[in-house]
Amino acid sequence: MLVPFGTRVVDKHGKGVGTVSRVILHSHSRQVVGLVVHQGVLNRRQVVVPIGKVSAGTGSEIRLTLSASELAGLDLFQTPHLQPMPDHWEMPAGFDQREFFLVGGDGWTEAVLPFVPTSPAASGTPAFVPSTDATADVEEPVIAAEQEVFDKAGHKVGEVEAVEIDQATGRIVQIVVRRGVLFGGETAVPASMIASADGPITLNTDSAGVKKLERLAGG
Repeated sequence: MLVPFGTRVVDKHGKGVGTVSRVILHSHSRQVVGLVVHQGVLNRRQVVVPIGKVSAGTGSEIRLTLSASELAGLDLFQTPHLQPMPDHWEMPAGFDQREFFLVGGDGWTEAVLPFVPTSPAASGTPAFVPSTDATADVEEPVIAAEQEVFDKAGHKVGEVEAVEIDQATGRIVQIVVRRGVLFGGETAVPASMIASADGPITLNTDSAGVKKLERLAGG
């Protein structure tokens, strides 16, 4: 099972919870063992989802066995625990971005399974422990319909048609862009591709990268 960058991820109820930013391969079998799911533009968060928590997948959508709130129990994505795919490995068929793939070691899938929920009474721990080191979450930017979207070179891609938000976290999942010079219709752009949303939206990729999204969506 291989999925393209930016594939929409939904929870078990069909609600959008993010987009795929990386695919994790096993170090020996080279089979897919997990996906990195990206949420948010300014309030960014990336979690590792074991492949066992994926119930179904198509070229345009991945459905999980988890609810949106259960994603909070998954490990946050941390690059040092995962290695880039070795240069001598052949690229998976249909892909041309080597940095899209990471490699995990033996036992990785067991190490990142969600914690089993419990209660303060059962565990003997306080219900809430304030952290002196924690910083307040940065609010997501306000993205409105008709807002212009440009690639990193300053070329206009199109205009915002809609914004999809994960209701459990308030993080932006993706935006739908339409009526651009590059797009013939509507194309979903994952939040991980948005570099700036202060005024016109600027993406962190060029026109070629943007066009790939349209092709993967069947446009």
